[in-house]
This record gives sequence, structure tokens and C-alpha cells, in this order.
Amino acid sequence: MRYIFILLLTLISIQASTVFPQTVSLAGEWQYHINHEPKAEGYHYEFSADDPKMTLPNNWYKQGVNHAGIIWFKKEIDASKFPKDTKHFLNFKGVDYLCDVWVNGYLVGSHKGYFQTFEFDISDYLTDAKNSIVVKVNSPLENYPQNYSLRKTLLRGVFGHHDTRPGGAWSAKGQDRNSGGIWNDVSIKSYNEHKFEALKVTPTLKENLVDLKIKFDLKRFERSFFNSSSKVKVTVAPSNFEGKTFVKEFEVKHAKNQELSFSLEGAKLWTTHDRGFPHLYNLTLETADTKHTIQTGFKTLVQNNGKAHFLNGDNIYIKGTNYISSQYMSEMDEEALRKDLQLMKDAHINAIRVHAHVEPKRFYKLCDEMGFLVWQDYNLQWGYSESKAFEKEAVKQAIEMVDLLYNHPSIYIWTMHNEPPWDSSWMKWKYPDYNPEQNKKLDQKLYDVVSAYDTFHITKKVSSNVEHPWYGWYSQTYRDFVKPSRAQVITEYGAQAIPNFESLKKFVPNKYLKPTSKKAKAHWEYHNFQFKNSKDYGVEFKGSVKQFIKDSQQYQYDLTKFATEMLRIQKYDKTTAIFQFMFKEGWPSMNWGVVDYYLEPKMGYRALKEAYAPIIVVAKQNNDNKIEFFVVNDTLQAIEGATFHLKLTTNNRTKNYDYPVSINRDSLIKLGTALQLQGDVKLDIELKDKDGQTLAVNSYKLTPLMVKNKKDK
Repeated sequence: MRYIFILLLTLISIQASTVFPQTVSLAGEWQYHINHEPKAEGYHYEFSADDPKMTLPNNWYKQGVNHAGIIWFKKEIDASKFPKDTKHFLNFKGVDYLCDVWVNGYLVGSHKGYFQTFEFDISDYLTDAKNSIVVKVNSPLENYPQNYSLRKTLLRGVFGHHDTRPGGAWSAKGQDRNSGGIWNDVSIKSYNEHKFEALKVTPTLKENLVDLKIKFDLKRFERSFFNSSSKVKVTVAPSNFEGKTFVKEFEVKHAKNQELSFSLEGAKLWTTHDRGFPHLYNLTLETADTKHTIQTGFKTLVQNNGKAHFLNGDNIYIKGTNYISSQYMSEMDEEALRKDLQLMKDAHINAIRVHAHVEPKRFYKLCDEMGFLVWQDYNLQWGYSESKAFEKEAVKQAIEMVDLLYNHPSIYIWTMHNEPPWDSSWMKWKYPDYNPEQNKKLDQKLYDVVSAYDTFHITKKVSSNVEHPWYGWYSQTYRDFVKPSRAQVITEYGAQAIPNFESLKKFVPNKYLKPTSKKAKAHWEYHNFQFKNSKDYGVEFKGSVKQFIKDSQQYQYDLTKFATEMLRIQKYDKTTAIFQFMFKEGWPSMNWGVVDYYLEPKMGYRALKEAYAPIIVVAKQNNDNKIEFFVVNDTLQAIEGATFHLKLTTNNRTKNYDYPVSINRDSLIKLGTALQLQGDVKLDIELKDKDGQTLAVNSYKLTPLMVKNKKDK
């Protein structure tokens, strides 16, 4: 008996030295089978040894399988080396879009949606030896034309319908090149006694103090000698800097909705890369042999009634871009995402609108680490079903989005719907049966539920068409950006541009490089190019592809620069945040990206980088041909004793003017002087500090506008 007791103590000691959860990755080769034909309900494919294999995680299109519908996957695992007497969960971090999961022939669960992390308890289905895991993935098409594209039923955002995906938005081919698959990590997680779930950390900032509210569920697996509560140690330790570590112990019940309060004196705050350093902490919950750690940071961001944004109590002007990393997110590993984000950082972007979809968690982790704010759209893009079943599923997945991303300090806003039918009168020209009230109740329901569920972040009902001034592409001309902005927050503006010639050749066959035949034009249009809009603004093919590219990129440059400057000189008055559309092309295409799919910048990238610089000087030509001059200072340092230098060249004659300038931190000024434009002129403007160092430069070639008198009007 004594030896048995010693052996038991030894086993307990060995088990206690192991930290749970233990994770076994299932990445690698899986067998697969494509359902090419519809099957009867309840059909289950039986795999054979000669079925092909696919490397997972992956979108199946990236593995050479162009299929919409059902694909079966199978993997065999040896569980003999798994920890004994523990609970095992099969964990998925992303499956697009529907899946059913069997373990050793037993159905263990089903899931709907493409972005969520989900898991199933498979403890009772595993054997000590070989086990089979079978996953049926269904990535269907919307019924065409009944549902696609105005009454969609799948919550897939830009992966189901968008004007930057294969086939574009308004053709029967708009659902081509399906994004289905087990696209993110799959693993088995083993737990011993406890399991932490649903962790949410909410900071409240006080002077030199961060108060944390920590909410979570603590599950204890049933064993007769366990108590009803446990001691939980909370550790908050610096993750990306040297600093103070905070530790505190609590007595916690084994139940849902546990809540702890923890005050951190002297904790460092997270901020954007242009405002300081994005301090991050590892917050760990620990009890017995179980640890649960997340990386997070502490910040607040609120909006006042004028839509001004306050980050940690200080006003911040948001300079953003719209982003879709890829139509196939499995290809966007951490390295690929970091390259995109570094390009954004180099262009002085401090905020990213994740446009009508959810990116993988690794994207938000990088945004946390690199100091970007994230405007997070939900998966609603244009029109959807009005059914109660769809509304219920939409609400469920919206809550799952909040739960997934809540602890990322980069997140500051949720937006429920991009350009819904009830806010998009342009749809009456696209759809004969357009209903101007469509999805209004759905969006109100989503807004009410999410804003009540999450009171920490901002919740917005829609990204509205009034926030999308598509001057110079869909309406009017880009000179209309000279007018006062109709919205304080601008979430879309831009123009298309053709990629560089070497990039273009990678996805356009030689026979289609010149878009002169119907087939060539169809190929370009399939890859998103809009010939009519381009031609409306003077950009069209005139015989040379390289000249077409140059003209296209020059137009994108001109519009981006002009629009961004005009919006920025309304800083904290008519605008508080602006988001250029779009940063990058998410597949080999020719659309609104200022960076192409192959990460080659177009001229528009340079325009954005110049116009988003922390200090800029701007000349504004009003419609009455009066030229006004502005200095914008986004930095947190005032500029004293600077000189604004103006060089004016006309008819080969040059005049120089100097004006003293002082400007407060994070502000703008309009110079007291203005010029009346009489004829063609070249303007070179420069801001120099008191030591003669250049802070900003700009140049313009201006031509007088035709001014209508009252009688002409």
C-alpha cells in the first residue's frame, strides 16, 4: 500500500509539472475528396487509400482546386502519446464556410461561418491508437439570380460579393474562384483539471493608473475530490518592453461570468506608432497546472458628438486606408501581413479599415504590435436576405466577431454593414426590384445587440454612402473635394490604376495585353478594371499598354493627392478621420489598390505617402481662382519660428515670398495671405524650421478655372 501511495504521488507530481493546455498541430497532409455531384442527405464519403492529399491549412483554390460546394477531408492521428486522463478538444481557427466533423465515425459537431475559432470535445471518441478525423466542408454559391447579388444568404462579406474579387460585383462570374477550405490552423488541445474560456479584459484609465475588469469562465472537469473554487493567479507582464510586472491572487468559483478587478499603478499605455509606443502586456490566468495567456494593451478611444476621436484622452486625426489582405487568407502568414503593414507604416497610415470581412487573428496581433488602429467592419456588403433565420444567424456571428477580437488594443470600432440597400439609392439603377427599406431592420437589430453587448468599443450601424465621396470615379470630378466635406468621417475615396507592366504580364496573357478585342476587354473586366469610368476621366487605351499604365497611375496619383490634401486641410473642422480606398489588391487584378497583388507600389502609393506625411504644406485653388495656403502639423510638437517659402513661376519669371509661421502641436493653420490666379503658374512651397531645415515641400501646376457669372448660372 505504501508503494502504491508513493507511485500515486509520483504520478501526480509528473502531471503537475506539465502545463496545460497541451497542443498538437494537425497541419500537414490530409486526404480529400470532391463532391462533384449532389448527394442524398445523410451521405457520408468513405475514403480509400488512393484518395489525393492536400496540405492544410489552406484555401483549396490555392491548392489548385477550383470548386464551389462540398469537399471531404480526412486525417489519421495516433493518440497514444496524448496526455492520459485529460480532456481533448479538436480546435479549428477558420473554416470557410459550413462544416461537419466526425471522429472515428461519430459526428462530434457542426459549424457555420468562415472567421471564427471553434472547437469540439472529442475526449469520448478517441482511442489509444489510430483515430480518423473527417471534416465535410461546404463552401456553396448563392443561388443565381434569385439571391445573388441583392439578397445574399451567406455571411461572407467580400469573399462572396465585392467589386475587387474575381469576376467583379455585377456579373454571373462574381462568385468565381471560391475561397472555401480549412484555411487556418487545426489542432488538438488537451486540458487536465481546468479550462479558462471567454476571457475579456477591459481597461479604465485614471491618472497614472489602469483599472482592469477581467471577465472569464472557469470550467473544472468533474472529479469527485475537487473543491468548488480555486485560487487564480493573475500576472500582467510587459510583452514588448522592459517594465513593471503586476501579480495578484484571487479565489474564484468554477462557473461562468467570473469577474475580477485589478489596479495597475504606473502601467504603460498602448498608442499608435505615430503617437508614441504601442506598449503591450501578457496577461496570464493561472490555476493548478493550467495557464491561459493573451497579449493585450491598455487604451481608450472615444468619439464626441462632433465625431472627433480621443485616444487615451488626446485628440487624434485618423489617417487610414481600406484593406483586404487577400481573397485567400491562408496565403497571408505573419511575414506576408507584416510586409503589407510595413508599407502602410512607411506611408504614415495610422488606421486600417478591414473592409467588410474579418482577417485572421495574426493580422490583429501585428496591428497591436506595430501600432495601428483598426476599424472593423462586419461581414455585410450590400444586400442580404430579410428572413428571420438570416437575422438570427447574423446576430450570432456578430457577437462571435466581438468575442474573437475584443482584447486587441488595435480594435476601436465595429461597423455592422457597408452600403446597405436602405442607404444606397444608386442600387435602383442596378436592380429593377430594389427596395429602399431593405435590411433596415436587420442593421438596427445588429447595432442594438452589439452596442449593448460591448460598451467599451464604438459601434456604428453602417458605413454610409455619404461617407464615400467617389468624386472623380463614380461622380463629378476630383476637384469637388475642394468643397467642405459632407461627413466628418470619410471611409472611401480613390480611383483605379493598372499595375506596373511586369505585374500585369503575370496574369494577363500576351494576346490580351492590348485591350482592343472583346475577349481582351472581358479578361480585363474579369480582373476588375472598369473601362467606362476610366474613360470618363480621360484615361483610355491609345495603342500603347505602357502608356495606358502610365496614364492610369498618373490619374490615381493626382486624385489621391488632391483628395487627401483637401480632406486634411479640414482637420478637426469638417473631417476627423479619412480612409483611402484601397491599399492593396487582394488577388492578381487591376483595381483601386495603390499597391498591386505582387507588392509593387503604383504611383498612388507615393501620393498617399506624400499627402499623409506628419507635416504638409498645401495650396488650395478655390473655384473663384483664389489660392489659399495651409500648414498641417500632426506631430505632438509645436513649430515655432518657421518660414513658409513660396516660389511662383509664370511666363519664365520667378518671384519668391517668405512668411513667418508658428503652428501648435496637432493642428493646422491657414496663412493670412492668398493669391488671385491670373494665368498658368507653377507653385513651389516649402516649410523650413528656425534652423533652416526643411519640414515639408509641395509643388503645383495651376491653370485658371472657368468662372461662371450669375447671368451664366
